[in-house]
Amino acid sequence: ALCTGLLITGVLAAFAPRSYTADAALMLRLGREYLYTPEVGDAAGRTPLAYDREQTIQSETRILLSRDVLEAALDTLGVARIYPDLAKSPAQRGQAVLSLSKALDAELLKGSNLMQVQFKHRDPEVAAQTLSAVIDAYLQKRQRVFAGQGIKSSAADFSARQARLQQAETALSAFKQAHGIRAFAEEQSLLLAQRNAMELKASDVALALAQSGGRAAALRQRLPQVPAEVTLANETRSGEATESTLKLLMDLKLKERDLSAKFADSEPPVTDVRQDIALATAHLQTLRANPPRTVRTGRSPVRDAAETDFEHTLADQSQSRAGRESITAQLARIDKRLAELAAHEHEWTTLERERRLAEADYEAAAKRLRDEQTMADLDRQRQSNVSMVQAPKVPLEGKSARMAIVAVGGVLSVAAALFTAFLSSLARQRKAQAGPGTVSRS
Repeated sequence: ALCTGLLITGVLAAFAPRSYTADAALMLRLGREYLYTPEVGDAAGRTPLAYDREQTIQSETRILLSRDVLEAALDTLGVARIYPDLAKSPAQRGQAVLSLSKALDAELLKGSNLMQVQFKHRDPEVAAQTLSAVIDAYLQKRQRVFAGQGIKSSAADFSARQARLQQAETALSAFKQAHGIRAFAEEQSLLLAQRNAMELKASDVALALAQSGGRAAALRQRLPQVPAEVTLANETRSGEATESTLKLLMDLKLKERDLSAKFADSEPPVTDVRQDIALATAHLQTLRANPPRTVRTGRSPVRDAAETDFEHTLADQSQSRAGRESITAQLARIDKRLAELAAHEHEWTTLERERRLAEADYEAAAKRLRDEQTMADLDRQRQSNVSMVQAPKVPLEGKSARMAIVAVGGVLSVAAALFTAFLSSLARQRKAQAGPGTVSRS
């Protein structure tokens, strides 16, 4: 039994296949993908929270050993290249994934951020190529996992915030159009300023109306006391008549002297002139005794001025009344509009607050989306936060299970020999105890 076991062990060890192990080392730098930023609260006071280091590195290991990565590596090299024996199998893909998963190993070096990846295969070149394909698929996979999710989540959040902002702006615009409001606070302030101006103007008009009313009442009482007709002039015209009479008398005396020189005193020319002189002298005495007077009467200027002033006062009073009515109507319109604004102030405030909050959320979402896109661009430029410390290379020395087969085979052969010897010894003891006279029942 011992010889047989050793012979079988030697044959198996001689024909044991050799396997080559390609290895690579990756450095895992924990970047922003493993930082959680709260999405609520003040954007300036948000502090990113880092995940547990061990958990994050284990996550990277799970990504590398995931089925998607293995299938991507198989698609890159092909099943026939890695496992030619499975090329004709109907379930070649599934069996190849299982074989690849068993031959692939990822181990984290304790106390560091290094991950050692190994792949075993009978062909050293295939081992290196397969490990390179697995690492490339892993880098692409983690880029899609982290960058894609962040951008998709931020884009979805941005779209939702944008829709909310548009809804808030639409509601506010409909409210403005329904109630004729352009800018609530500005219109309210303008109306209050107009009302204050109208009140000041109303006070001035009331004062002017009171003054014109008092003046009109005073003129109304005074007009009957002012006569309509008055003596405009009372002139004595004695000066002009006396002078003309004296001139006539002087002319007659000169004529008398001339006629006296030519005619006798009893002659008619002389007597006629002297009679005229006597008449002129008598007339002069009469003028001096009763001089003529001229009296002119007409419309009283005081009465005319008073009536004109009264008419102007009545016109001012009528204008003040019209102004007061206009101001009263304007104040009524302003008060009505202010009452309408006050009635809609709560709704306006609510809509405006919703719009401001939606706008702030929209700006925050837009900033977050821009940051995600920027970081995604940076990720594409630097590929990943995973650095290749040691690239897969073709292994120079293979390993086989020859020594393990020899050791196990030797142990099993010795055990089989001992067991066979034990059974033989046990059989001889039973035969010796049975004795020579015992008949066998066989």
